[in-house]
Amino acid sequence: MPVESYGVWKAKPVRYTYETDQADPNSPHLSLYYVDDEPAEGRAAINIKSGDRNESRLAYWTVPNFRHPITEDLASLNRGFRLLEGTSEQGRGGIALDFIRGNLFQRNEGRILPHDVAGDNNDILDQLKPIVDRAIADDATVYIYGSSFDNGKGIHNVHMNQGNPQRWSRDNGVWQDGGLLLQFADHWEAVFIGFASQAVHTEDGPGDAGQPLPRTGYLTWANFLDGDVSPPSREQDDLSDTPVIITKALVNPRGPDGQPGVDPETVTLKNRTDAEVNLSGWKLRNKNGESHVILAQGIAGGASVTIALVPQVPLSNKGGTITLLNGTELKVHGVSYSKEQAVEGLVITFG
Repeated sequence: MPVESYGVWKAKPVRYTYETDQADPNSPHLSLYYVDDEPAEGRAAINIKSGDRNESRLAYWTVPNFRHPITEDLASLNRGFRLLEGTSEQGRGGIALDFIRGNLFQRNEGRILPHDVAGDNNDILDQLKPIVDRAIADDATVYIYGSSFDNGKGIHNVHMNQGNPQRWSRDNGVWQDGGLLLQFADHWEAVFIGFASQAVHTEDGPGDAGQPLPRTGYLTWANFLDGDVSPPSREQDDLSDTPVIITKALVNPRGPDGQPGVDPETVTLKNRTDAEVNLSGWKLRNKNGESHVILAQGIAGGASVTIALVPQVPLSNKGGTITLLNGTELKVHGVSYSKEQAVEGLVITFG
């Protein structure tokens, strides 16, 4: 079953504490304290180590210049907790987070990090503390995704909540991932944390939503992001899982949308490998879940191809996502763009 009381908390961060390996080697957290318009501080309990005895490390992504269509909707929220379960905001195209379907970050830019080890820039505390310090010093607004607890004044599960192995499979679901989004005066930043043992691909549902794909022998973040984990190497996993990427898109052609004589919306794909890839049956999906099926199209090694989308699969001029799925419905690559990027006649370049 999905995690309970899922939502987002808009607040101001004021201080934090954390447990080192010496203080708590089993279930340490970074506790981020925040204030909103209600009395008393709230607390976000952020996992900084997995409870999996075989793989206790975390998968970690940070986006220093976060541009995504959800930021406009988040900025308009009142301070406090916003429950997202069972609302229109829970699914695709709303403000809920999904590490796989939301195109929040580029998967291969993540790191596998331990909790607390000697040295600089090599554990989760080294990564989190400077970002939180800066958010507090700069009076940033924080949007904390997770599950509310403690009589409505705390939030936890601030991490990926799908693709869990069997022991934690009851928490698996889609559009219920945790995370930290930070709104500074002139830009946004984002922090996303998962567990190294979680799956890179999960079921869409409905009955098995969020469960690992495939059910046995699935690709974990540890396999995908850590070249020291066997089998195989990080580079091999990356190319095998993401042989083709989205490099450009024309989301707002000149002229009235959908009218005769107006150029179609297009998406440009690039083959990252040195072998031809058959794209027949692959799909390009927009933020509303509508898909354009690619028919009889191959792409040579190292080459690019531009796909003209049918009008029934529009790319929003108000910001959106574009996702590339292979013939078995697994995500190959995905990008997002903001309303500000959707300039009429301008081709957006990704990466």
